[in-house]
Amino acid sequence: MGKISCEIIKDLLPLYYDKVCSNESRITVEEHLTECNSCKKELNKIGTDMNLSKETIEQNLRDGNVIKNVAVFLKRSKVKAFIIGLLGAAALFTIVYLGFTYPIITVPTNIVKITDISQLADGRIAYHVELTDGYKLNALNFHMDESGNFYITPKRPIIKTKKMTNIPGFGNMHYTFGDFLKTVYRDKYGDNAEIKALYYGTPKDKILIWKKGMDLPKASEKVEAFFNDESNPYMPY
Repeated sequence: MGKISCEIIKDLLPLYYDKVCSNESRITVEEHLTECNSCKKELNKIGTDMNLSKETIEQNLRDGNVIKNVAVFLKRSKVKAFIIGLLGAAALFTIVYLGFTYPIITVPTNIVKITDISQLADGRIAYHVELTDGYKLNALNFHMDESGNFYITPKRPIIKTKKMTNIPGFGNMHYTFGDFLKTVYRDKYGDNAEIKALYYGTPKDKILIWKKGMDLPKASEKVEAFFNDESNPYMPY
């Protein structure tokens, strides 16, 4: 496989941060990070987000005590109501901000269209994903179980943004079921673990892409050319 794209590295970063990825994946990520400032920032952001919860809760408790102390101090003041109102609003804003800074939701499969499921000459499974609602798809998460089921789960912020026309992206491009997904699965379940079914969605809301033993047509020349072009900036896994 050619140069790993930023999209793939960003999917690996949570595993890398938690130190649960394979040694091969760790080396791949670290080599990429030496050249890519964007992915470095994404890794730092993951660290910030992961550490935010406990610290924020403790800070909010301290801030709660500060509000009470200020209220007692201003008990006889004519501006007490006004100041306490401001402090209460600030506290409410903090709670709302912490709860909704990163409101990411799962995209339902009723707006997902899977086409061109086929087999490449090298044995990999290829398929095309398109979101039909006209909005961007921002991220893909992975879910899996010990029975060999692998779920590629589409994610986006609750505040959607329109996608640019004629520009490839997560929500309108070809993908392949190749070594990357197999590595992710083995990282979790062991070197001998095998993916037996590939789905798009979640265990409760899914579209079957491939199942072991399924007969698939040969990929078209166009699809073959897409996956064999190592200079392709939108090379998927």
